[in-house]
Amino acid sequence: MIQATDKIETSALRRQVAAQRLQEEGLDALLAVASGFHSFLEPNLAFVLSDFKAIGDAAVIVRRDGSSTLIVTPGWDIERAAGGSTTDQTLAGDDLIDCIADCLSRDGINPSSMATDGIGLLGHAMSARLEDLLAGKAKPLDNLIRSLARCRSETEIARAEKATWIAERGYERLLEIARPGMREFELAADIYCHMKEIGGDDNFLLMSASQHNLGVRAAGERMLEKGDIILAEITPSFEGQFAQLCRTVVIGEKPDGYDETYAILQRAMQAGQAAAVPGVRMSEVAEIINGPFRDAGYGDYCRPPYMRVRGHGLGLTSNLPGDVAVTNDIELEEGMVFVMHPNQYLPETGYLMCGEPVVITPDGARALSSSRAEPDAVPI
Repeated sequence: MIQATDKIETSALRRQVAAQRLQEEGLDALLAVASGFHSFLEPNLAFVLSDFKAIGDAAVIVRRDGSSTLIVTPGWDIERAAGGSTTDQTLAGDDLIDCIADCLSRDGINPSSMATDGIGLLGHAMSARLEDLLAGKAKPLDNLIRSLARCRSETEIARAEKATWIAERGYERLLEIARPGMREFELAADIYCHMKEIGGDDNFLLMSASQHNLGVRAAGERMLEKGDIILAEITPSFEGQFAQLCRTVVIGEKPDGYDETYAILQRAMQAGQAAAVPGVRMSEVAEIINGPFRDAGYGDYCRPPYMRVRGHGLGLTSNLPGDVAVTNDIELEEGMVFVMHPNQYLPETGYLMCGEPVVITPDGARALSSSRAEPDAVPI
């Protein structure tokens, strides 16, 4: 786990590790690139190395001596980038590939003496142009930055906790205003705007409702009705750190068996948190999460299409440790952050959601949220 108390230390330490790798490989520079799409499921490599969240496509060049340059698009964002980046130099332009070409030429960096990371995360046209520029001579070091950022710093965990706080306020807003007659998209828009007002700099929100859900989806035109079960996957970001809450709430009176069925998800969540200690493989955690479902007679439902995974990584820093799945054998480390969610379709109630963002500690997966998922209901 990188020990850092502020953003300059965190990003500088990661650039230092990257520079050491260049020296080991006998290379002069690393080019790490990122698109302007801020996905909660993927790392943004330029952000990891600069602590600046660019509007458009961006890149960071790290040289073997540790010096660094951030390149952002569009060009008019230069003032904000220069003030926010921790790199030694900041450049900007309207075309990322042209800017990279100019920087490499100016510094005398030959593609044959450099490494790359993240080209596959760019759009097809952009990645093709970059491949043409490098003429196949650069050495791919894909997943280098993703790996060295796999454990969050103290500052990043604090940001993730703030993002979680924002998500909890978003859910409180849902409980406050959700009523029959409101359309799904109206509820989602209100929650989204509320979280932006209190500091969320990005948000991914799935929120849908039905009398018997088969899964969660983006909010649509459907009008909420008495007896609906609302599913909410609330994923805001604060200063580049995403956090996700998974919640379930009934409009009106709870259906028969709702609390009892939801308790299975809660037991699965608690078992997963207790099992997720450093040194344990993620596949083992996923199996333990499945245990309460098997014990309750739902072992056949612990597979698609009744569920997908029991959680996943969160950007923008690194999406490691990846999916909470029986196929993922990564070994957990202290400081890893991800969402754990034993979301599940069960025949009596339909799809239900229960999940918290967690950080790995010696005692297990500590939830970053101050509240826990409950079988909630909105009185009408």
